[in-house]
Amino acid sequence: MIWSNNQLGAAYYNILTSELFVMDDTYDDGVRFNIMKILYRQCQPRYVITISGTSDEFLTAIEALVKSETSVSSGDSQGMDSARPVQVSLKVMQKKEYSFDRCYHRVRCLKLQSEPADANNVERLIFLQSLLNFKSIVMIHALGLLLIYIDQRWSNITLDPSGRAEFVSVSNVTLRDIVMIDDGTYNALNIVHARHHPSFFKCGDAASQKQSGSLFLLLNRCQSRPGAQFLWQVVGVVLKTLWHPTKDIKVLNERFEVVEFCLNPDNQSIVESLTSCLKHVYRLSNIVLDRYLAQQAKISDWRRLHKTISSIIYIADICEKYRERISLFGKIVGSVTNEVRHVKYFIEHIVNLSAKRTENDFIVRLNVDSHLDKLHHMRSTLPETLARIGEQDMQHLPSSATTCKMVYIPNIGYLLAITEWNRSPADNIDLQNLEFKFVSNNIRYYKSPSAKELDATVGDILLRINKRESHIVLKLVKYINKHSASIFNAIYLCAELDMLLAFHLVAREHNYVKPNMVERQVIAVEQGRHPLHEFLITYVPNDTYSGDGRSLVKILTGPNASGKSTYLKQIGLIVFMAHIGCYVPAKSATIGVVTHILTQITSRGNIALNMSMFLEDIRQINVALHTSTPNSIVILDEFGDGTSERSGLSLLAAVLNSFVERGAYCPHVFVATHILQVVYDKFKTSELSSRLSEAQKQDVATPIFGRLLGSENFDLEELKSLVRQATEPLLAKK
Repeated sequence: MIWSNNQLGAAYYNILTSELFVMDDTYDDGVRFNIMKILYRQCQPRYVITISGTSDEFLTAIEALVKSETSVSSGDSQGMDSARPVQVSLKVMQKKEYSFDRCYHRVRCLKLQSEPADANNVERLIFLQSLLNFKSIVMIHALGLLLIYIDQRWSNITLDPSGRAEFVSVSNVTLRDIVMIDDGTYNALNIVHARHHPSFFKCGDAASQKQSGSLFLLLNRCQSRPGAQFLWQVVGVVLKTLWHPTKDIKVLNERFEVVEFCLNPDNQSIVESLTSCLKHVYRLSNIVLDRYLAQQAKISDWRRLHKTISSIIYIADICEKYRERISLFGKIVGSVTNEVRHVKYFIEHIVNLSAKRTENDFIVRLNVDSHLDKLHHMRSTLPETLARIGEQDMQHLPSSATTCKMVYIPNIGYLLAITEWNRSPADNIDLQNLEFKFVSNNIRYYKSPSAKELDATVGDILLRINKRESHIVLKLVKYINKHSASIFNAIYLCAELDMLLAFHLVAREHNYVKPNMVERQVIAVEQGRHPLHEFLITYVPNDTYSGDGRSLVKILTGPNASGKSTYLKQIGLIVFMAHIGCYVPAKSATIGVVTHILTQITSRGNIALNMSMFLEDIRQINVALHTSTPNSIVILDEFGDGTSERSGLSLLAAVLNSFVERGAYCPHVFVATHILQVVYDKFKTSELSSRLSEAQKQDVATPIFGRLLGSENFDLEELKSLVRQATEPLLAKK
């Protein structure tokens, strides 16, 4: 496993089956590393390999996980045989020795038993590119690291000094409780774009909903930066983000109940109060706390911390009344412990929050520490003290000295400065009871007995005050750090609440409905709408029915710009929104929990990787064929257009055959194509014929296909005529 820039890439090898498994770059936050933990517990590895140079937090998290899981396994296996080895070895390899270039080259040299026989190097690389997403840089680095480690230590791993590792196939990892979606699908469905990261734009920008840039922009009505980041990234055990939709119906229903509560007009005042408090919740992390520990926090940082803790306490007080009804409210109330309230009290009692922005030297309030108060009093009266002592020393100076003053010079201490003379003495001459130090700008500086006494009693007063303040503030920061876990948890829960309040705003403004999430293989959406297009153009709602007694394979055809791709994306977005706990744009929706949302939607080729658009389409189809389950959604848009018509027809027909032949284990498949011969030849007597009756009252195209199925020859002109006959009455009604 390798973690870089909040992206986790991983690969593992099953010694028993000789299979390789890879996980494309997946967002994993730098605090909790939940994806890493889920992957570890799912794979149950014997060896864990990573590289040096990654963040200390990631390495610490891996070490803690390995130790905790090893101890748990050891405790569980006492007195019984355990199938899982108790001792897990963590190997941290040197980054310089296992650089990306070396690992990338090793992946390009990977030989699989399933590769074509007698393939040359170019053909082998094309074959690998059809299986692996070389755009996932971290995953490629992790896979190369794994392969090199196996090459070097195979005899130690298997205790077979003469053998070599074999690699049968490469498959993608499917994580439990997470709907698996790759980067291509996120981009194809316009769910998120890197330029819309919360670091790059203003949170809660209401105007952004009209820009149709991405689903993230539409949904991001969050009031706080943690809320916007919660919507973007993974924070917490239950994975509640755009990047990681969940399959846990319990979690989804808990989110739905919050949105439903907020949509109730009787709770409007509560929602407004929560929204007002969430505006003052700021991001807090271990890195931010380190700034306080290093005494680098400004008074503005303390104000933000105080506002954040105060706001989460106020939010918990608001939620107290409804903690039994709403699960999330109960969690928020439970997260605000007495220690969190004590932190707020200590900050108010110790830190001078009303100090000016320019006064960053002293932040501890008066009457907090008697010793510090004495030091402050000594500093405030120091000018008068120095003036008095200077007058006293003037009486002991020779008559040639006319004026003097006591001054303080850092690293030297207090000195008597004689500023004017009637007759200047010779240089470097000590006066009686005075020790000459130096001359600067015709001012002579001497160490007098009074100056020595000031060095002993007063000294560097600013340094003494800073040390005392640092001691007090450090004790406060250590107390905060001791209870930081409770504060982090409260902020995390408030961020989730902020996200759900944003969902309720979007649902109210755009008339979304609560989807019914079930464990069956079904998608039933009545009058569904595309969430990003409906308010930009005149959009006609469309129904979607798949599974639960209806056909699982849907083929759409029509002229360019007729809305085929938009309809396919609409299906994917509605299912996606339901799996992040958001209401959906439809009249009603019943959606079965899905394991994957897989798409083949043509995108720009990557010249740097020497991959054409068609090769990328092949890779996406390969992933869909090998990773899809009966509860997956597969969306194919114009597959086969990147090659000849005959080849495209053959490929599309073969893919559809593969899905249809699975029978009850076929996923939800939605296909848009111009290759009508697929419909005519393949489904003339089977799939389409059996479904004409169910679609008779839903689609004006049904009589058209019925007519075509009854004819011996496929006639394009006849198809155009039938389309005109079917659509002219509808246009006349409008």
